[in-house]
This record gives sequence, structure tokens and C-alpha cells, in this order.
Amino acid sequence: MTKREAMIYWAHSDRDGLKPEDPGAQWQRLSVHLKNVASLAATLAEAARPGDPDFRQAAYRAGLLHDLGKYTECFQRMIRTKQGKCPHAAHGAAVAYKYGDPDASFAVVGHHSGIPDLSGKASWQARVMERMAEATALRQTSCADLPDLAQMFEPAPLRPNLALPDAVAKFDLHTRMLFSCLVDADRLDSAGRTFVPRPLDADAQLAKLVDHINRLRKGRETGTVNDARENVLSDCITGAAMPERLLSLTVPTGGGKTLSAMAFALKRAQLNPHLYRRIIVVIPYLSIIEQNAEVYTGIFGPECVLEHHSGSFDRLQTRAGDDQHFVAKERNEEETTYTPEAHRNATENWNEPLIVTTSVRFFESLFSNRPADLRRVHNIARSIVILDEVQTLPRRLLAPLLAMIRELSAHWGCTFVFSTATQPAFQKSPEAPPGPKDSRWEPGAIREIIQNPDELRRALKRVKIEWELDAPTAWPSLASRLSELPAVLCVVNLRDHAAELFDALLQQCPPDGCFHLSTRMCAAHRLAVLSEIRRRLAVGLVCRVVSTQLIEAGVDVDFPIAFRAVGPLDAIFQVAGRVDREGKRTAVLGSPAGRLIVFRSPDDKTPPNDYKEATQSTFALAQRAIISGLPIQPESVADMEIFWQRYYGEEQDQGQELQQLRLQKKFATLADQFEMISSRTLDVFVPYDDRARTAIDDLRKIGQLTKELRHDLQRYTVGLQPYELEKAKGALEEIRKDSGIWAAVEGAYTESKGLKTSLGIEDTII
Repeated sequence: MTKREAMIYWAHSDRDGLKPEDPGAQWQRLSVHLKNVASLAATLAEAARPGDPDFRQAAYRAGLLHDLGKYTECFQRMIRTKQGKCPHAAHGAAVAYKYGDPDASFAVVGHHSGIPDLSGKASWQARVMERMAEATALRQTSCADLPDLAQMFEPAPLRPNLALPDAVAKFDLHTRMLFSCLVDADRLDSAGRTFVPRPLDADAQLAKLVDHINRLRKGRETGTVNDARENVLSDCITGAAMPERLLSLTVPTGGGKTLSAMAFALKRAQLNPHLYRRIIVVIPYLSIIEQNAEVYTGIFGPECVLEHHSGSFDRLQTRAGDDQHFVAKERNEEETTYTPEAHRNATENWNEPLIVTTSVRFFESLFSNRPADLRRVHNIARSIVILDEVQTLPRRLLAPLLAMIRELSAHWGCTFVFSTATQPAFQKSPEAPPGPKDSRWEPGAIREIIQNPDELRRALKRVKIEWELDAPTAWPSLASRLSELPAVLCVVNLRDHAAELFDALLQQCPPDGCFHLSTRMCAAHRLAVLSEIRRRLAVGLVCRVVSTQLIEAGVDVDFPIAFRAVGPLDAIFQVAGRVDREGKRTAVLGSPAGRLIVFRSPDDKTPPNDYKEATQSTFALAQRAIISGLPIQPESVADMEIFWQRYYGEEQDQGQELQQLRLQKKFATLADQFEMISSRTLDVFVPYDDRARTAIDDLRKIGQLTKELRHDLQRYTVGLQPYELEKAKGALEEIRKDSGIWAAVEGAYTESKGLKTSLGIEDTII
């Protein structure tokens, strides 16, 4: 027996640093790892796409080939000595490509550093061609150690021509799904973990939801609003049998969408247990996700619900400085330096029956090229996805978003529910001629769940809008009007506007019963303030609230009157949903009793870009309607349709260039350019209460953000723009030099308005 034949090839070393010959050492043979990953990747592929033997086989081949490069002397020397660098992913990718498996080749080459572009610097083409000869030379060595590999060096069965348009369109998502199965299988086996599917059990979960709804019914009064909510729930239960996979749930604010949409999803899963395996609720705002996750956890139990959202300490996309690797802020995922896989923190892979996540996390995962993000994507297949407040999807990304949604529904067993009070124009106008720049769907692509939308709108008509657009309103003048009202909500467009108006209000009335809400306050603080607001409203105490847009969607409050600075029309309608929400005043009066007054701020400033353009369009529509003698009201469907058609029209940037990157197989470039949020904020930890102070103290002692501390501090962060962070550094401390982890000092966080970006002398006195 030769020395080469007697050699043992290793995939992973002992997690405690023991040598292979040490008693009790747990090194993993490379042949064992490859077979384990291949088998598990095939299992995950079958679960994602049952009845597709080609996809299952591709996953199996990717699993067998993914660490082929570890058969090199370079890698085996590195794993024993823990010294040097030895890339190993491109070898298996080269074999996969040479023998007819291009999508598996893309998956294998990026399973550490991310899926690369087809061509260019550090591309798939460059890396595969560079390793082709070396990979072919591994045939004898690798097949002797693992005979199963012999079939990998034989031509694969004839596959579809990837130059055909249909195949090109499917390649992007097919490759991502394959990559996801491979990465999840690799991470699970490397960590020594067993894959245990978590079944949805729709029968049991639907029974829990029905019990919860029945308990709510006992405390409700009969009336028009509650009758309308019952009708919405009934339509959702009935609509669960609809065969279409793209569905809309258009319900005016206050109509009970949150629980009804979940009832739809669970009933649909109950009717089709072989088709669906989980429910994913996608929410645009952190202020809603925390509230809704708490509701779902209370109904279904914490063991059934995974709350997963993003923050600046768990970045979805961060480019490393000088090579092809894409890394998380706290972790370099590159393949050249050997790190035992078992030491890596396991990435959430969404193997739960109910996921509550943000739109940023959901869509940036789908368009990322990083293993940590794409790992969960195979678990999106065969899901019912509820897109809450769907009107918030960014216009500049519409083309790739709609294409991805349609592909997931058409080819990967997903049903999408577009849930909103003001359904955006994702479909082209029937009257408008089709245009080459319009990426929206044809009319009729989406089916509405609600059987009689017009009747529902009439039943939930509780508010009249009063438009005051002739001249700007000074903050002191507006504050005077607010001070005369015992219960009132005022929503403005900017955080600075909220602070200025709140200060003006405190100069005109006692602070008791006056509240400020903005994203300068951490989530725990906002939730506490909202709880106190609801309590005061329920018992009839004075309650005057000045807020930014964060209160507009998904926050259950009920005011008799509200003011709203002119902004996008859908945002104005959302505020209308916070007025006479329960319809009690309207029931007494016999006609809409809620009042919403739309005014102009002193400087007419708004957030930039899409928001500003939508505000200008609303202003023009509102003025035209006033002149016609029919001012826009919450039930003005025609005006809403005009607004959305203008907003999403053909002449607008819908992200067609990003969609082209998908078709051109430019995975890395697309990941670098795709951002759900165009302006990223950086999280600062704030000492809002004793729990936060304790966690921040622990963070100072440890000097790094552990998984436990990230969990403890999740609701104690305030996001600052980079320029705001620079301005606020006098009120902040960096936990460790050059760590990028910042916390507010004592005195920089106030009970009234949250984080202060500068300190006065009075703030430094303890």
C-alpha cells in the first residue's frame, strides 16, 4: 500500500484542538462529510421541490463535489498545521461544469464566499477555469477515497439549453435554491447537527387561532365595524380554497387584516397539507413586527414562532475590501483561512412553522449572494407568504421584486397574499397601452380575497378628511389647536418636525398627557408609550400625541381627531385608520364622526426622493379635487388608483437594470446594488431602562456583541444615519476602539423624546 493510498483525508478538525491521534479526538473524514452533505442537500431539495428528481440529483451532486478541493495536499497540510491559505471551493465547481452541471457549479464555487458573477474579476468563470486542470487531476485520489465521486467525473444527462429564454429566466432562482440546500446541509453537518423538520400542523394552529378570535368576540360590542371584521374573516376562510397563488387582501384600516390573513393562510395549509409547510409574515416596519410577533407568540406559543429581523449588527450585505468575499460585519465567511465549522454561530435557517420577519430581511435574503443569507431561501419554497402593508415595497426595485414573487409562486409552490388598506398598482392599468419600460403584471394577475370590497369600504367609513392646503401652518399655531383638544393625534413627516412641534405643544399645555413618538426612541420605549396612550384613551384621560410616520401602519390606536402633514396619499389614508377606529362615535352620530385635518408644515419639507415625489403628486391631486368640489376622502377609490398609477407608471424607475443583472447571472453585482432601504442607519444602544443598562454594562465588560447580548439589546437600539452618528459622538461612547459598536451615555437618552444627538451642561449633571 503506497503512502498516498494510506493517507486519511480530513474535512474538519477537532473543535477542541486535539490532534487526530489524540484519544477522544473528533476529526471528520472528508469522505464522510461529502456523503453526509450530499444526502442532506438532496433531502432538503426534495422538501423544497417534491417530485423533481433533476433538482434533487443536482443537490446531491453539489454536496458530493462542494469540498473536492480538500483532497489537495495544500488543504490537508493546512488543516493539520492551521497555517497557510488554501482555496478549495472552485475544484468541485470545475468538475461540475466540465461534466455538464452549470447551476451546481455556481452553487459549489460560492459556498463559502458567495455566488460570484458569471464573468469578470473574481468571477465564476475566472475561478473555475483557474482550477480546472488541478480539479481534473484529483480524480484518482478522490475516487479512491470515496468511490461515489466516480460518477461526478462522467458526463451528466442532457440538460436544458441554458441559452433558451425560459431557462435563462429560471436560472437565477434555481441556482439560489440549489445553493441554499447545499449551504444549509454543509453548515448542519459541519456543526454536527441533525436536520429535524418542524411541521406546521395547520389543524392545531388554526384551532388555536379560532379560540383566540372567539375570546376577542366575547369582549366586543356588536356594531358595523365588528360586523365588517367578521365578514373579512369569513371571506378569508372561504378564499383559502382559491386556486390562484397571487392574491390580494384589500381591507380598510381597522378591518382586522392581521388575524384574518393568518386565518386564510392556516386554512389554506389545512386544505392542502401536501403543498405548504410554513407561513411567513413579512412586515415593513420594526414597530409592527414586534407587536405582531407578540400577538402570534401568545396565540401559537413561542416554540412555533421565529421573529427574525435585521439590524446594522447583522448586515445582509457588506463587501470586504479587496476580494470576492462577502461578509457579515462580525464574521468573515471566507474559505482561504481554515476555521473549524463547528465554531461558527449557526445562522437562522427558518426551519420553523411560522416566521415573522421584515421585508428587508426577506427580500435581501432572496437577492443576496452570501451563504449566511441564502441558507434560508430553500425554506421559503412551499410557503404561504403574507406581505403586510405591501404598498411600502420600493418602486425602484419593482421589476426584480415582482419577477421574484412570480417565479416563487409559479415554480416553487409559494402563495403570496398582498395585504394592505390601499392596494398598490402592481398590475398595469387596463386603459393604458402596454409599454416596454413597464415591468408590472398584466391586469387580472392578482385575485382579490374580499368578495365585496365596495360594501366593506362603506361599512368601514368612519372619517372625513378636511384639507387645509392654502398656506403653511406654523408650529405654535398648530400646537395651540392641539392643546385645545383632550385627545388628538398629529403625524408629521420628519423627526425634526416632531421634536419642534412637541416642544411648541409643551409651551402651551401641561406635559401630563402629552406624548412624542419617533425613531429616536428605541422599540421598548415606543411600545411602552403606546401602551400608556391606549390606556389613557380607554379611560378618557387627556392624550395628545405628536408622532412621525411610525404610528401610521399596524398600530392600534383610536382617536376622535387627527392632524396629518401633507404626504403620500396612502400615508394620509393610513392615519385616517387611527381615527374612530372602532366606529363607536360614527355609530352614535349615524355618519362619519372621525376628523382628519391635512395641513402643510411650516417649511413644506419631506423626506427626499420617492416620498417627496409621492407627496407632490398627492398635493396636486388634492388641489384638483378641492377645485372640483369633491375633496378626496378615504373611500375615494378612483383618486387612489390615479395616485398609484402615476407612482408606478412606465416612466418611473422600476429597477429594470437590476432585473437584467439577474438574467446576466451577475449574482455578486446584484447583491451589491440591491437594497430595500436606500439609506442605511447604524444602530446605537440606548440605556432606556435597567435591563438595557445591565446589558450595556455587560457589553462594556466583554467588549464584543455576543448572540445573547444581541438578543437582550434587540429592542434597545436607535438607528442613526452616518452623518447623524458623527454629529452625535459627543453623546455616545464606542464600546471598544474601532469596534463600530456605540452606546449612548447616561443623560443622552430622555423619557420624553429618546436619544439626544448633543448634550448640554444640564445633561452631564448626575
